[in-house]
Amino acid sequence: MKNWTRKEFIRASLLGGSAALVAGQTRLYGQVAPAAGSANGDIRVAVVGINAQGRGHMMDYCNKLPGARLVAICDVDSDVLAKRAADCEKVGVKPKTYGDYRKLLEDKDIDAVVLASPNHQHSLQTIWGLQAGKDVYCEKPLSHNVWEGRQAVEAAKKYSKNIVQAGTQNRSSEDAMEAISYIRSGKIGKIKWARALCYKQRDSIGRTTGAQPVPASINYDLWTGPADLTPPRRNGPKGTVHYDWHWFWNYGGGDITNQGIHQMDVARWLLGEPGLPPTVMSFGGRFGYQDDAETPNTLISVLGYEKAPLIFEVRGLPMKAGMRAMDKYRGTDVGVVVQCEGGYVTLGANGGALVYDNDKKKIEQFAKNTLGQHRANFVKAVKNRKVVNGLIEECHYSSALCHLANVSYLVGAEKTNTQLADAIKSNADTKDSHARMLDHLKANNVDPDGIKTVVGPLLKIDGKSESFVGSEKTIVDAANKSALLKREGRGAFKIPTFKNGAIAAS
Repeated sequence: MKNWTRKEFIRASLLGGSAALVAGQTRLYGQVAPAAGSANGDIRVAVVGINAQGRGHMMDYCNKLPGARLVAICDVDSDVLAKRAADCEKVGVKPKTYGDYRKLLEDKDIDAVVLASPNHQHSLQTIWGLQAGKDVYCEKPLSHNVWEGRQAVEAAKKYSKNIVQAGTQNRSSEDAMEAISYIRSGKIGKIKWARALCYKQRDSIGRTTGAQPVPASINYDLWTGPADLTPPRRNGPKGTVHYDWHWFWNYGGGDITNQGIHQMDVARWLLGEPGLPPTVMSFGGRFGYQDDAETPNTLISVLGYEKAPLIFEVRGLPMKAGMRAMDKYRGTDVGVVVQCEGGYVTLGANGGALVYDNDKKKIEQFAKNTLGQHRANFVKAVKNRKVVNGLIEECHYSSALCHLANVSYLVGAEKTNTQLADAIKSNADTKDSHARMLDHLKANNVDPDGIKTVVGPLLKIDGKSESFVGSEKTIVDAANKSALLKREGRGAFKIPTFKNGAIAAS
């Protein structure tokens, strides 16, 4: 099949060719066959977004992943791009460099793209990569909002010649698999609840007096992509653009979508739940300091699956004021705890699973620590043309859980902790999370009686439409209008819409 350039695609579209652009849609490419690979059979990989997590991907493809090799890198920050190119040259690799992902996708000598860009770029860049005929590895979360994540899933179905593996690396954990098998064997009885934990210290990012300048090295329009184009309002240790975007709703969703998506995915997997829950409710706030960030540093979300609830806890403050160490719940700070009738299982963020009886006596241990296989499993998936670990739809559902939890928080109202305690008094598991949250705040010199907590409503979810339903029209309408449920993008970065296996007309 002919390898089309972007210019040829546009020309074809104007002449009515088979690779025509769909009116009003951000579709730059027609479907092309998967690239054949280099002459020696290696998969030719490009890494996109190389400031943080992407650097690890980049270095792995430089020298650690047999059967694949780095041929290109891409970043909208020219300073970062130059630094990473230098890192590659130190190990004897000289990749092509790109500042614009769209230009990279025109390169016929690239077989696969690894996306480690900010969250708000993930869905669109996944779709564009598939349309360009590339195989895609997309870091977690899959999306910034529920709707665009679904479009990425539908794109993967339409452009099925190519594959997508999500960066939910626990899906390659043999320890998690063995723990799931152990739970499902019934040896410790039925599941009562699952708690996913993200106790990870997050310091204040400080206060600014308004819009901040964008470094000259960053193409801010490209960096913003489908998000609303607004000047940055932060200037912490990472600067005005990088990393601290996680704590602003326009780009991220706080730690539940940053680190927590991993634990959310494991918890849903352990519960054996294939989709979305019937209900969600969240409460929390940003406590302990005042800064420019928007997302909560303390959050409890209850996802009301019918078999057993999934409770998510975020803590950004330390164990105690003045300390760096974090709280642990049953020995875990970032991980998952599953309580069954006859015991419980803990899974840590770095792999490994432990089984205890209800007297806290360890009765089983799984310690193969195979999280590092996830990137190698992508290479295997590209060669075999089949994804086994990290299916895109699984990542979509787990990402959506994070977004839905945040929507409940966003449409909530401030209440005293006495009012909150009264509202949840009939639910023992939620009461327990709240009581421990209050103790945690007290340890950080935050007076629970002197603050108000944002308490979100219990929202009903229609799993088929992936939207909110219910009789309380004002609240339901507000939830359904949230950008974390649906945002279509802007201008050249509009998200393509898929319906019944095809791109829908605008």
